[in-house]
Amino acid sequence: MFYAGAMSSAPSIRILSGVAEQNLAREIFDEVWPSDEGTQITANLLQALVHNGTYVSGAFLDEKIVAAAFAFPGRDTHGHFHLHSHMAAVKEEFRNRSIGSALKWHQRAWAMENGYDTITWTFDPLVRRNAKLNLVKLGVQVFDYFPDFYGDLPDALNVGDPTDRSIAYWKLDSERVSDALNRKLFFSGDRMPVALANIHGTPLTQEVDDKASEILCYIPEDIIDIRSKNPELALRWRLALRNELQPRLENGWFIAGFTQDGAYIVSNHKGDR
Repeated sequence: MFYAGAMSSAPSIRILSGVAEQNLAREIFDEVWPSDEGTQITANLLQALVHNGTYVSGAFLDEKIVAAAFAFPGRDTHGHFHLHSHMAAVKEEFRNRSIGSALKWHQRAWAMENGYDTITWTFDPLVRRNAKLNLVKLGVQVFDYFPDFYGDLPDALNVGDPTDRSIAYWKLDSERVSDALNRKLFFSGDRMPVALANIHGTPLTQEVDDKASEILCYIPEDIIDIRSKNPELALRWRLALRNELQPRLENGWFIAGFTQDGAYIVSNHKGDR
C-alpha cells in the first residue's frame, strides 16, 4: 500500500478568519492554478461564503502558509446535505510531505463537528497522486464520472484538455475511512483482468470477460508532464480512461480502490453510499 513519506515537521492547520487570512488561501489557489483571467476566487466572495458557514483552512510551517482548502455546503439528489470540498492546494515545493492528507483530516474533523457525515470533491481521474491520496490514504469511494465537467479551464494545469472529473465520496464515519486513518487500508489487484493497460506510457484497451466482477484500469505515472510534452498522448489517455470508466460507473459499478502499481480497481459489488 502506498503512503507518502513522513513529514520532517507537521504543519499547523487552522480555520482562516477575516479577509486578510482568507487572502492567504486565495493566493495559494492562484499560485497552484495560475490563469490569465486573474484570481480563482475574489476576496469579497470568499469572505461572504465564510461568513455563512463555508470551510476555509490553511496549513502553516514556520508561520508561513504552504497549503489551503475551501469547502461549502451541498445537497445531493436525495436531499442529503454534505460538505463539498471545492479547492485544496499545496505549494509545489511542499508536496509529497503528507500536507494534503493532513488538510483533509482536518476538514473531516471540522465537518463532523458541524454535523456533516459526508464530504465530496471532484478530482481528475488521470492524476495518479490524487488517486492514491483519495482512495488509499483517505478511503474514499467513487461512483460518478463526468466528461468535461468544468468545460474549458484557462489555468495552466488544465488548458487544452477536457476537464473530465470523478467525484470522491468520503463517508466520514465508515470503517473504511477508519482503516485509512489507521493505515490499515490495502488494495491488491492480483488476478484481476486488466481492461486498460499502461504499456510503456501508452494506453492499451483490452477485452475482459463479461462475467468479471472486478477489473483494473491503469493510469499514467504523470499525466501533467505528458500533457505539457505530448498533448496528443494525453488526449489518448483521457479518452481511453473515459471509455472504460464512464459506462461502467453509469451502470452501477464503482471505483473501490487503487493498486500500488497505478491501477483503479473497478467493481460491480455494492459500495457504501
